[in-house]
Amino acid sequence: MEEIERPPSLSDIATEKLRAAISEGEFALGEALSEQKLAERLNISKTPIRHALAQMKVEGLVEVFPQKGTFVFTLSGTDLERFSEYRFILETAALRLAFQRNRDGLVAELERIWHKMEEAKRIDKRSHYLDLDLQYHRAMFEFCDNHYLSESYRLIEAKVSAIRTYLGRDRIQTTKSFEEHGEMIEVLRKGRIDEAITILDFHLGRYHRTFSRDVVDIAKSETK
Repeated sequence: MEEIERPPSLSDIATEKLRAAISEGEFALGEALSEQKLAERLNISKTPIRHALAQMKVEGLVEVFPQKGTFVFTLSGTDLERFSEYRFILETAALRLAFQRNRDGLVAELERIWHKMEEAKRIDKRSHYLDLDLQYHRAMFEFCDNHYLSESYRLIEAKVSAIRTYLGRDRIQTTKSFEEHGEMIEVLRKGRIDEAITILDFHLGRYHRTFSRDVVDIAKSETK
């Protein structure tokens, strides 16, 4: 007898939709979120919305302030730098393991994604390009063969995506980022993992270097 699969609950569905809306920039960094308006938008009661927001708080995608309400997360200049440092620690570990355990598979997958990014960039499909960018970095974890690392990254992936969507509006930055993706593939193909790590370090630090550490809220800053 096969086990019956449980259908997703309204709370699960609301969580998935809210997570996607934040990741894809449908809700801006720092934007206020109303339970009532979200419930009306999804045509459900406020209870699953409340559960979804609670989960988003655990994932760091929303912030709750007493007497003020619930808001999409935002970051200070220092927070962004610290978050980039954390990503670098995770991605460096994953990249080294993936390189050691399945170098050919990793390089082939990164190259496949990079060519798709090239096409998305050529035809100016920004949202598709950003999704491929996410896939590029996710590939390191898919090939590292360490589910603890993969799970750690999964917990911050939506936040990574939201930050990328917000900061990826600068076409010059996007072009430089794209070139760095290609450079990483080239040195990995030649077996130069330390050089790839150096490129990754510079690559992940690209966004936080555009903000001063004393910026209180990157969503409100004009200094980029």
